[in-house]
Amino acid sequence: MNGSIESVDKSLKIAYRIYGDGDETIVAFHGFGHPKEDLGFLIDHISPHQRLIAVDVPGHGESFFHPKREKKTPITKEEWKNLITLLCQKESIETFHLCGYSLGGRMSLVTLEVLPEKIISVTLFSPDGLMKSKLYKFGNEFGLGKKLLHFALAHSKLAVKLVELTGKFRLVPMTKVNFVKYQLENHDRLSRVKTVWSALSLCWPDFGKIFNPNFSVKRIIIAFGKHDPIIPPSHGKALSSYMNDYPIIIELLPMGHRTLKKEGVEYLTKRGYWPPSSS
Repeated sequence: MNGSIESVDKSLKIAYRIYGDGDETIVAFHGFGHPKEDLGFLIDHISPHQRLIAVDVPGHGESFFHPKREKKTPITKEEWKNLITLLCQKESIETFHLCGYSLGGRMSLVTLEVLPEKIISVTLFSPDGLMKSKLYKFGNEFGLGKKLLHFALAHSKLAVKLVELTGKFRLVPMTKVNFVKYQLENHDRLSRVKTVWSALSLCWPDFGKIFNPNFSVKRIIIAFGKHDPIIPPSHGKALSSYMNDYPIIIELLPMGHRTLKKEGVEYLTKRGYWPPSSS
């Protein structure tokens, strides 16, 4: 079953799809460039009493972010909180488990920050949101960087050549060079880059707010790919100061960035970390 939630001013909509009909809910967010339907395979890896709600992250699938907002008015955390609250009201969700992959991992952490009382557990696969790269900070938090970013996105062929030069002179690993080139060389993917970078620039988790004396989440599982060149396991260091006081478990999977797939889920299942449990 498909559904959607829209902001009051109609400038933002998130679409979702429900798999299963159990009374315990898992809300899942996909990675960059992957629609909600990519998460459908999880229905074969959850308990009979559970259901999966796969959400289209803004900039993907059937979600909508008004073009007039792209340059000046990104999505705020309060807006995101309101949307997820509306989703819970519409689908009669009291509490739920969170699951996120890559970009969806960042949105899961933001959801945990703004709605902690709703969250039972969190399972993240190769999550974005733990650390900001220098390039991201430059392109989103500095005036000159923002101008250069918009110029690069408006002149994608030139941007591709510049990216290739960074690889040629070994300034950036070739795996990352190829990833960026892949996004820039196609109009639809390039349009998605523009939307996501602008729409979600304010949606970064604040760990100081997440980890506090009122923290009640049963556990946070973070699965990194040992050979991931995009979000390496070293990003887990961002949580090192919290690991002694909070139920954070880090697992290293024998794969690259694409950890949210059958093999990755089966690995966590053998370790007893999937499907998520209320106990």
